[in-house]
Amino acid sequence: MKPLDLALFDELPPGARVVVGCSGGADSLALLALTCQRDVDAVAVYVDHGLRAGTELDARIVRDAARTFGAACRVVDVDVGPGPNLEARARDARYAALERAADEAGAAAILVGHTRDDQAETVLLALLRGSATAGRAGMPPRRGRVRRPLLNVRRADTRELCARLGLTPVADPMNDELHHRRVWLRREIIPRLERGARRDLVDVLARQAAMLRDDDELLNALAAEHTADDADALAALPRALATRVVRQWLGAPPPSSATVDAVLAVARGERRAVELPGGRRVERVGARLHLVDDHHIAPPEPAPLRFPGRAELGAIAVEAWTEHAPPVAWPDGRCCAVTDADRVGETAILRAARVGERFRPLGRGGSKLVRDALVDAGVPAGRRAASPVVSAGPGAAVPPDSAIWVVGYRIDDRVRVTSRTRRYLWMSVEPSSA
Repeated sequence: MKPLDLALFDELPPGARVVVGCSGGADSLALLALTCQRDVDAVAVYVDHGLRAGTELDARIVRDAARTFGAACRVVDVDVGPGPNLEARARDARYAALERAADEAGAAAILVGHTRDDQAETVLLALLRGSATAGRAGMPPRRGRVRRPLLNVRRADTRELCARLGLTPVADPMNDELHHRRVWLRREIIPRLERGARRDLVDVLARQAAMLRDDDELLNALAAEHTADDADALAALPRALATRVVRQWLGAPPPSSATVDAVLAVARGERRAVELPGGRRVERVGARLHLVDDHHIAPPEPAPLRFPGRAELGAIAVEAWTEHAPPVAWPDGRCCAVTDADRVGETAILRAARVGERFRPLGRGGSKLVRDALVDAGVPAGRRAASPVVSAGPGAAVPPDSAIWVVGYRIDDRVRVTSRTRRYLWMSVEPSSA
């Protein structure tokens, strides 16, 4: 038997506890045997998906192998019901079970038995899906606690090792069902491609995956140096980098290429906004991009604001008090404002802005839609329905319940301080105590 490339095993610290995902197949049995030759404390974990009969025998094979090699063993049942995307759902359930087993065992790593042949199949599957570089880079040797020590080992080598050790691997009947894409590639497509190309395509595809993974890691590192909220800066980036920045910004689930293109169109000013799967929305306000997670926010209940006093509305609070001397330094009117107390009235109301509501911005002349004021203030559309305003109470110089301060923008001109002002009403925004 030729020497195996097991350099990836060297990353395991001596004496570490590790979980070995073991289905009883040749790859995972070989992985368990090779792991137990290292200075580690191994726990073999068999995950039963409940998808076929006869798994009791598979579990017994894993237990016997673990006992032979001096490893502990656990059998974990998971529920994967019938339905679409069976392979993906079974994989997700399997990894979740291995993560739980690792937590319970206090394991530093989770080892799985993917080989070089698996890597080649993964690359072809990514090509069929039209995946970007990240998909065509295949499976990484490590991700989180998951390690793949056999990525440089061929499937034929694991079978030979099992034969030398006297192990009888599980024969999974699902590996004969060609309607599974991976099985179809393994049994029909790769052999035909190799006959036509007259070369070993598994090694070719695996080497390409390794090269693309280097490119992918470099682009990800460069993308992490940029933010997507600066629309003009994002639009000016090279496309290969800009798409990475957007993908990192949007996070999981991975966005499609069409979604990324739409977000870049918003950054360039070609679109006002784009709706994302899951109810999220990206929109441009001024020179900034905003990612809104809950763009159908119900307006919070109004709260009375007394002088002096405090009122809370969602995540913000407004503190109000009166003074008899003018300010030494005038606030900017956005997060802190000063008005004529006698023109405001006896009390005020802190509430959400209303659709179609207008006010008279200080120093602007004429009236303005509160919505437009919020746009000028840089508030995303998804947040405007819950944006706070302070409206007038009884005895004010404006109609009752009219906006006298659009929080984050400016006050109404009709309650401004004049030479006749005798009492000064201060209003300041701060985080709510809720």
